[in-house]
Amino acid sequence: MTTAAAKHPKDFALLQRVAAGDEAAAGEVMQSLGGEMFGFARRMLADEQAAEDALQEALLGLLRTARNFDGRESLRTWVFRILRNKIIDQYRKRGRDLVVSDADPEAASFSASGHWKNMDFQPWNESAELLEVVQHCMELLPHNQREALQLKAIDELSAQEASEILGVSVANFRQILHRGRASVRKCADDKMGESAA
Repeated sequence: MTTAAAKHPKDFALLQRVAAGDEAAAGEVMQSLGGEMFGFARRMLADEQAAEDALQEALLGLLRTARNFDGRESLRTWVFRILRNKIIDQYRKRGRDLVVSDADPEAASFSASGHWKNMDFQPWNESAELLEVVQHCMELLPHNQREALQLKAIDELSAQEASEILGVSVANFRQILHRGRASVRKCADDKMGESAA
């Protein structure tokens, strides 16, 4: 495919330079998308080291396959699809086992006699609590719904871009997104109702 035939000719030209070994072009890709990619990986994996590993693997994948980029989709979409595959690899490596601890998370707050230790109490921050509840609820979602919410709500991708990254139609993406939003809303309502009771 030529630059003229590509739907995204600037992206196509940039990746052709990367494929030819142009380090400045590779740096340009990293400069424009690296932070966004790392943020997405960190949110999806909830582990900074795993996110760094996924990002590195994605960038290596980009360098190895740059010559295959044909410009029919945006560079951003193409790179995020590579990153998504590396994130899925991370999930497969570590599994998604629920870790359960018997430790009391508030044990350090009490003295041996059962009284509160001197604590610096902060006023209740409703928006911070709601954010924490929403983040917890998002972690409970099926992987595809969580990805859809991350891409649309947090990374602010268009429905078209996000659907291309996930490899689904726009209509299917919107359905996945709707289900994810509905699940988070119900979960958050339930959790906030429990804390108010």
